[in-house]
Amino acid sequence: MPRALINVTVWDGRQVIHPGFVLWEGERISDVGRADVVRFSSNVRLIDGKGGWVIPGLIDLHVHVDEVKTPELFVRYGVTSVRDMGSSPRVIAQWREAWRKGDRRPYVYWMGRNIDTGKPSWWEAVAVKNPRDVPALLEHMRKLGADGFKLYVNADLPTCEAVIDYARWLGMPTTTHHETIAASQLMRLGISGIEHAHCLLHELLPNRPSVDEKRKSDYLRLFAGFERLEMDTERTRRLMELAYATSIVWTPTLSVYDIPPWWRQKHPAGVALPPEWQREWARPYWDFLSTRGWTAADFRMAERAVRVFKQFVAEARRQGVLIGAGTDTPAPGVLPGAALHHELRLLVQCGFTPEEALRAATVVAARALRQESRIGSLQPGARADMVVLSSNPLERIENLMSIQAVYLRGQKV
Repeated sequence: MPRALINVTVWDGRQVIHPGFVLWEGERISDVGRADVVRFSSNVRLIDGKGGWVIPGLIDLHVHVDEVKTPELFVRYGVTSVRDMGSSPRVIAQWREAWRKGDRRPYVYWMGRNIDTGKPSWWEAVAVKNPRDVPALLEHMRKLGADGFKLYVNADLPTCEAVIDYARWLGMPTTTHHETIAASQLMRLGISGIEHAHCLLHELLPNRPSVDEKRKSDYLRLFAGFERLEMDTERTRRLMELAYATSIVWTPTLSVYDIPPWWRQKHPAGVALPPEWQREWARPYWDFLSTRGWTAADFRMAERAVRVFKQFVAEARRQGVLIGAGTDTPAPGVLPGAALHHELRLLVQCGFTPEEALRAATVVAARALRQESRIGSLQPGARADMVVLSSNPLERIENLMSIQAVYLRGQKV
């Protein structure tokens, strides 16, 4: 039976429609428009939105689903799609099968296994020995369900070039977490996206301080040196101009840098941290993202680096660079679902309007995935993933937490 959500204000990803409606049948949206100029047939079930707002389901562009034990939290906070960064194909297949059976979790788009050269830098990464092997590797991952490809920290330049070229031929996006090859080189090769603040900016450092990982956690390396970066330089201007000209989507994942470790008390989005996640983040596994061994000076340095990252995100916005919303869930403190709300608040702190921040988690995120016709907006043919709010999210980004209902594939969950 077709259903229509009425008595709502619709933000479809591009414009506000008031009074609005959303009509869908099954999993797909049939129509979106003004409610005062349409008459519904008698077989349409009308659902009263009680004067609220309806927006597209949110998208988190940087998640590691293999570490997520409570996928329903995403949906609780309006996240209906996520992009996974490097989980195993087995985990992805299990996640998608559960989603197809109606489990309360977002759909997962998969960027394949992380691609390195030589020795894999992560246990789920795959190492390329010869660039000639890249086409077969990407075809294999595509058959396993990959929606794009991610270059990782040990990928050398020939591997990067081969992956970017073949992915372009396939019509699939590429992104990267790289800390040695300059982002500008990868952008000139045609990379589609850059992950994390430090991965775009590391080439601006004259030299990057080393971290003694025996004494201090590797997490400190994400900040060291960046506190000294200056905005008003010719190199910065050229980098931002190139990011704009090449139309990359930069996903700065500000949430994962947001220190001191607020996750030990309360989530900044205003929600209580579930005990199971507090126990999870206390495991030795997460030591590489802890503040073990940090001194007071280290904390001050990291806080200055976070301010610098925000300044560069603000400058990227001014230059017209596409910014996507991703969180690196579930790093310590980065709570599934709620962390995306925090990420959008951080973008607003960088000068984004609430609507611009919301676009980062909808329209821009869908563009990064090359799924603009399916998710990220309310339009005919798109999946009926919707969030109903009691307050206007374009007025205050905090109103995004006023969730009254979430529709996943057309079903209220």
